[in-house]
Amino acid sequence: MFWIEAGVHRLQSITPKDGQQFIGEEGAVLNGSRLLTSFSQEGSAWVVGGQTQEGFRNALDEASAGFDRAGYPETIYVDDQPLKHVGSKAQVVDGTFFFDYAADRIYIGSDPAGRKVEASVQPWAFEGGAADVLVQNLTVEKYASPVQRAAIGGNTLPEGWIIQGNDIQLNYGVGIAVGSNTQVLDNRILDNGQLGLAGVGTSILVQGNEIASNGSWSGIDVLWEGGGTKFALTEDLVVRDNFVYDNHGFGLWTDIDNFNTLYEGNRVQNNTHGGIVHEISYDAVIRDNVLIGNGADFNTWLWGAGIIIQNSRNVEIYGNTVDMTGGGNGISLIQQDRGNPAEFGGTGAYGEYITIGNTVRDNTIISRAADHGGIGAVADFNEAGLLAGGNSFDGNEYQVTSGSDDRFAWGDWYNWDEYRAVSGWDLNSTLTII
Repeated sequence: MFWIEAGVHRLQSITPKDGQQFIGEEGAVLNGSRLLTSFSQEGSAWVVGGQTQEGFRNALDEASAGFDRAGYPETIYVDDQPLKHVGSKAQVVDGTFFFDYAADRIYIGSDPAGRKVEASVQPWAFEGGAADVLVQNLTVEKYASPVQRAAIGGNTLPEGWIIQGNDIQLNYGVGIAVGSNTQVLDNRILDNGQLGLAGVGTSILVQGNEIASNGSWSGIDVLWEGGGTKFALTEDLVVRDNFVYDNHGFGLWTDIDNFNTLYEGNRVQNNTHGGIVHEISYDAVIRDNVLIGNGADFNTWLWGAGIIIQNSRNVEIYGNTVDMTGGGNGISLIQQDRGNPAEFGGTGAYGEYITIGNTVRDNTIISRAADHGGIGAVADFNEAGLLAGGNSFDGNEYQVTSGSDDRFAWGDWYNWDEYRAVSGWDLNSTLTII
C-alpha cells in the first residue's frame, strides 16, 4: 500500500502494478499542473516563456462554435478557474489564453500579480494495464488529459480497479475512464472539461458518486461526446444512487452496444441536453430515478428529455419521477436511420438499432409549464416500424398545466384524448391538471 501524505504533489504520473493500493491522507492532492510565476507584460497581455508541453490532440473537428482550440489539452488556470484557449495572440482578453507552441510562450489576458496561475502539463495521474488497483481518498486535478482520455485511466481502460472517495476535478478531457469489473464509488467528479466519467467493458459498477458541471469548458461538442458520463460496449453496467447535475450535455449516457444496463435510484437534475439517454443499445432497466429540469438547451422535437430511448430496444422504464419544469421533455422514444451504420461495422452486436419492445409504465411525469413538456414516441425514419414495434406506455401518472395542449406524441402530436385514441397507449394512466 502507498500512503500519500497531505499536500499538493505536482506533476505526478503513476503506473501501478497489479494489486497495489494508493490511499491519500486527508488533503492529499495530485496536481498535473505547474505553477507559472515569471510573467512579463507585452501590450495588453502577460506572457511567460519556456513552455514546451504539447499533449496528444484528439477530436479537433468536434469543436463547438467559438472554440478555436478545442481538443488541445493544455489549459491555464487562474485561481482554480480554467481559461478559454483562443486561436491567436490577438484574441487574448480577460478570461482567455493563447499558447504559441512554436515559440514555447503562453499569453494570458489578465494581470497575474497576486494570483495563482497554473499550466497543465501531465496527461494523467494513473495509467496502465495493471489489475485490481485501489485509488482512494485523493484529489486528482488539473491534468492535461486529452479528449477521450482520462486523468484516472489514461490511455488504457483499467480493469478490476476500485476508485473510491476521490475528488476528480478540472481535468481537460475525461475525469475517470474504466474497463471491466471496476467499481467507481462515492467520488466527486466535478468540472472536468469534456466528460466526467467513461466506461467500456463488463460488470462496471458506478454508485454513490456526485457527478456535476462537467463538459462546459473544453469546447468539445457535447452532442458528439460530453457531459456527465458516457458508456459504450458495456454488459451488466450498473449505475446506482448517483447525484448527477448541472452537466453541459447529457447526465447519464449509454451509447453503442450496451446490453443489460441498470439505471437505478439516481437523482439527475438540470443537465443541459437530457437526463438518462440509452442510444443504439439494447436491454436495460431504468427504474426509481428522480429526474428534474433536464434538457433545457436541447428542447426540440422530443430531444432534451428526462429519459431518452434512441434506436434502442427492450428497455423497461418504471417507477421514475420525471419533472420537466425548467427543462425540456419527459420520456421520449425516438427512431432515426441508425440501422446499418458503417462506422460501427453493421447493425450492432444484437441486431438492428431500432426502437422496439420498450415499456414505459408506472412513472410520475410532471410539467408546470405550458410551453414545453412532450411525452411519447417519434420517428423521422420508418415511423410505421416504431409504432408497430411493441412499445407501450401505461399506468403512468401525468401532472401537467393543461390537458388540451398537443404534448403527447405517437408519430404526430396530439392532446390527451386524441393520443390515447390513436395509439391505444396509456389507457390505464391518469392525467391531472395542476
